[in-house]
Amino acid sequence: MFVKIFLMKAAVINAFGTPYVFKIADVPEPAIRDNDILIETIAGSVNPVDWKQRKGNHRFLFGSPFPIVLGYDVSGTVIKTGSKVQEFKTGDRVCGVLNNKYGGGLGQFSRGSQTCFAHVPSSIDLSVSAALPLAGLTALQALRNKGMIKHGMKVMIIGAAGGVGHYAIQIARIFETEVYAVSSAKHKEFIDRLVPNTFIDYKQEDILKILEHFDIIFDTIGTYSFPECKHLLKPKGVYINTLPRPKFIWHKLQAIFTMGKRARTLLMHQNQQDLNLLIGWVQTGLMKIRIDKEFVINEISQAHMYSEAGRTEGKILIRYTW
Repeated sequence: MFVKIFLMKAAVINAFGTPYVFKIADVPEPAIRDNDILIETIAGSVNPVDWKQRKGNHRFLFGSPFPIVLGYDVSGTVIKTGSKVQEFKTGDRVCGVLNNKYGGGLGQFSRGSQTCFAHVPSSIDLSVSAALPLAGLTALQALRNKGMIKHGMKVMIIGAAGGVGHYAIQIARIFETEVYAVSSAKHKEFIDRLVPNTFIDYKQEDILKILEHFDIIFDTIGTYSFPECKHLLKPKGVYINTLPRPKFIWHKLQAIFTMGKRARTLLMHQNQQDLNLLIGWVQTGLMKIRIDKEFVINEISQAHMYSEAGRTEGKILIRYTW
């Protein structure tokens, strides 16, 4: 039986390596399943996981199914829905974080489970909304699910200028906590606009020697470890990172002997309800999506280089102009 294959343009890699492995090529359009939606993608965002996968860091977990289309953050318009989809219809404006192996967002069309997406109201720029899902969900789930954040807590955010960090500051403020933002002085002006209670330049002040004690220490970039930070935690405080390593198991065991102090790591999970909450905060002005730099899809190599340099303030946006 003859099956017609529809092609689309995508930024693909045919080998793991440097940012220059990207090529614009024709690949098959994703086929949707019963609970999937297919969107015409207009924008995406670069996250550290993207360039780590481009390097091949996850090849032992995900394999090497070249050509690979990377990218998890997307926004666009629904063009097709699976038979069991009830939340969305053709023409809906959506953003989301894809649940496919390696993502698949750097193409003209993107597929994902309906639970990965949320509606984007007309008051929010649809392209810009692509910079919200992965980093926003990571910040929310780390502080709320792992840190059990609540009013009056004292929270330290390490890596405060980055994608996850700048959302974490804003979310911690929404919960009415006392926020300490840790970064370098070159990011102070940007971070000050997010209105933390205290800014700490880690190049001028050793944060491991400060006299404050915290309910939550959220290390968004894995600069420090639980053993290094545990003396800064209150008796029932929690240290959180998003970079699980084998030695982190040993850190969790050490926490048993630290008066109830805890070490937690987070792997973000797609959650439509959480994404709706974030979009609601953006719509009402409680949270802002800060775009550091924009690229077009043909500049995906440059976007990866910029992200990998580690100097981002907020998010990197990719606009799709095929």
